[in-house]
Amino acid sequence: MHKLEDSLGFQVNRTANAMKSRFNNFLKSYNLTSEQYVIMKSIEENPEITPTQLSEITLKDKTTITRMIDTLVKNEMLLRTPKKNDRRAYQISWSTKGEKVMQEILPITGDVIKKLSAQFDKDDLKIFFTILEKLRNIPCLEKL
Repeated sequence: MHKLEDSLGFQVNRTANAMKSRFNNFLKSYNLTSEQYVIMKSIEENPEITPTQLSEITLKDKTTITRMIDTLVKNEMLLRTPKKNDRRAYQISWSTKGEKVMQEILPITGDVIKKLSAQFDKDDLKIFFTILEKLRNIPCLEKL
């Protein structure tokens, strides 16, 4: 029998939850959650991004992504405009309010990422990211 503390999944999840909780506390004053921030940041990095691509990035189903986009539109952070060549599809982009919020947040989050990264050797970070990718793609987890 294994101990919970010896579980890779438990330790990764525990760390992710701690980081997510702190980030959500920071984002609260901007009326955003960490998951909504990922959508906003993904739009900044990929202006032509689709809900399907957001689903792939976040590992969330399309229904959840649509609901999150709906909330961000309702909160006036995003704009949803129909695509000219396909009325079934739509373009999502930052609203004026969303852009203002993100322009304030991005320098802060960039600074935090630099400070976090500075705590580790570059080679260790590379190895860490490789290990995380391996964990995400372990075939035995698909059989559970």
